[in-house]
Amino acid sequence: MLDLELITGRLQAIADFMRRGKVNHRWVASLPEQVAALAREWELDIGEVAGVDYSSAVTSVLVSCTGPMGEAELKLAPDAYALAEEVAMLRQFAPGGRVPQVHGSSRGAALLEAVRPGTPVEDLPRPPSAADYARFLDDLHTVGDPASAPRQAADWFGLMLGWAEQGGAEVAEARRTADRLLATEPERVLLHGDLHLGNVLTSDRRGLVARSPIACVGERCFDAADYVLEGADLADMVGRRDALAAATGLDAERLDGWARVLAPLGAARAPQPERVATLLAYGRGEY
Repeated sequence: MLDLELITGRLQAIADFMRRGKVNHRWVASLPEQVAALAREWELDIGEVAGVDYSSAVTSVLVSCTGPMGEAELKLAPDAYALAEEVAMLRQFAPGGRVPQVHGSSRGAALLEAVRPGTPVEDLPRPPSAADYARFLDDLHTVGDPASAPRQAADWFGLMLGWAEQGGAEVAEARRTADRLLATEPERVLLHGDLHLGNVLTSDRRGLVARSPIACVGERCFDAADYVLEGADLADMVGRRDALAAATGLDAERLDGWARVLAPLGAARAPQPERVATLLAYGRGEY
């Protein structure tokens, strides 16, 4: 028999979520019964709340659990449509072995493979080598049907630029460069679309694994650019750019172009002033 009171107590760990508005407040209040129903349906033992993910387009609550499939993670979101899209795209990428396996899905919920140790690459003391990252990108980009993409890279990027501009970022040059790159795309593949290194996890079994796609169709450099921008300083960024271009066979100038385009968006999210300055300098080509 599931202990609804215990589940409710564990979900109090996301009380801050309730302060985000009346709709989310109602949604959070319904979570214990939703989790209990899913636990019965999928034969799960519910663990602790693993966290609240605000880092992607699908704001969600993550709950650890175990079941017939072993360790898993229950992902719940108030935007059921967005989560259903994410699940569909995870299934598109699944043959490459570089995304969490989807064990089950329901309206507003997904049961996903638990990636262990699951450390985001941005938190590692040493970055993955360009060769390792190139293999990860290749496995991700050579599966999936581009026709299944719910959006174009141009539309998704335009939306991100708009958000950054509303926050005060200067994006005119990034917009011009992006227009040039989008008009001359050498290829069109199914992209992850939000491959910042907080969305790339370490797996004991499969190396690097990507979570939370906002899938779109475009050229591979769009996904690859965040590896460049994670460099510690301008020299490291340039070194990453050249090494990744060599390892992947991507056009170094186009990779550099997309990194410059995405740099001001990274700067808009960066917490440290010195990091902001470095990203903006790369965006201006000052390296």
